[in-house]
Amino acid sequence: MTIQREYLSPNEIAEYLGISPFTIRRYIKLGELKAVKLLGSFRVHKNDLQAFLKAHEVNPAEEALEEEEETRAARPSAQPSHLPVPPPAVSGAPEIPMPQNPPRRSRGRPRKNSS
Repeated sequence: MTIQREYLSPNEIAEYLGISPFTIRRYIKLGELKAVKLLGSFRVHKNDLQAFLKAHEVNPAEEALEEEEETRAARPSAQPSHLPVPPPAVSGAPEIPMPQNPPRRSRGRPRKNSS
């Protein structure tokens, strides 16, 4: 007689899906994947896993639309940008020196002088 388990650990789910167990735990902590906590470890019911996967299904037609929108947004447009334009360089103006980073302090204990 074989006992079929109804609850799976994040490690088992991660192995099944081919992703990191940390990702599964993150979904649980964000409340996207329903789970129970028993003695400090999470367990996910098979039905909850199926519901989670169903909710994250992707329609290929929607994927194509999203990719098209992303490529359209990545192309430079003829419309003016909302970013500020740098002022033109003025000839004969003194150059303002940029501040330098202060020297880094050494870490740890100071060394003894061997003098």
